[in-house]
Amino acid sequence: MNHELVPLLTLALSIVSCSGSDEELPLPTTQDAAVATVTQNRSETTEAPSETSDQIETYTDPNGDIAFIPAQFRVSAKPDEQVIRTGLVVIGPDDSEYVWVPTTQTQLSVREFNSYFYSGRISDYEDETSLPSYKAMADCVQHFGGFYIGRYEASVGSGNSLDNYIPASKPVTADHPGRIWVQFSPQDATVICRNLYADNPTVQGFFPWGANWDTTLQWLIDSGCKTRRQVTEDSTSWGNYSDDTFSPNASGKYTGAYEETKANNIYDLAGNNWEWTQERYGTSYVMRGGGYSLMGGGCSGSRYPAALRDPLPGNNHHPNVCFRTALFLVPQGETTGITPVKM
Repeated sequence: MNHELVPLLTLALSIVSCSGSDEELPLPTTQDAAVATVTQNRSETTEAPSETSDQIETYTDPNGDIAFIPAQFRVSAKPDEQVIRTGLVVIGPDDSEYVWVPTTQTQLSVREFNSYFYSGRISDYEDETSLPSYKAMADCVQHFGGFYIGRYEASVGSGNSLDNYIPASKPVTADHPGRIWVQFSPQDATVICRNLYADNPTVQGFFPWGANWDTTLQWLIDSGCKTRRQVTEDSTSWGNYSDDTFSPNASGKYTGAYEETKANNIYDLAGNNWEWTQERYGTSYVMRGGGYSLMGGGCSGSRYPAALRDPLPGNNHHPNVCFRTALFLVPQGETTGITPVKM
């Protein structure tokens, strides 16, 4: 991304390196990222765009609902992935996939789901909303009425050092070789997400906060995809756990392996691997979503549902904890009332 031509926006993001082994990678040292956007109205049908443009485009689905498509991205050609209410899927130039989480009705916010590993008070958990990076994300989400969340748990993309590692949001299954990014701290995940689409001036990658996770789960409930109980009390029916009802041998080495784990076209929000967020519990970072195992033991979907909050020290490099990437668009121009931020 050309830092001389566009306003700068620096995000506190992080990296989790995916690995089937215990190897660790060197930590990155910089956290600068630049973003700018140009909007262009476009009244589209359900057809996927035949070619990409260099501008953000407005997408209108069959129900008349609206989302915004980053430059160089395209809408999935599958009809069941073209409807916003049930999960609009967009595909990046690297073939990573993201789902639009609309916030026009399900507003961006932290929510009380009464699901905790310990300490049942939401007041003990918080996003650092005073950070310029959080405020920029929230302002941009409000402006566009949504954000994108990775369709899959992050897997290894490209790069040979943490300064240029680029995580992917792609299926990792027996038919789709790859590695889930585990054993890296949330601080690392904060940094690596800045590399996403660094040459694309219309979109910014970020490491999700608790508000993004909660809003995604609440959207599943509001849209009728999942019941509140399935999200907050027992996620066995749709999460890859040791006691789920569909996978014979629970394992977190895959993502997108089971159609049962798909909710509004997002895979593995429940079970599979625990996922770091930027939410804090004191000095600890908060994991969400439960997992197929916990410290070597089996995880139960009724004890560790998708909404569960579980804090661990932020420097923890756990083999069963990964992360998920996310994207937001930032409008450019004085009339938006949004000021890009440099940290």
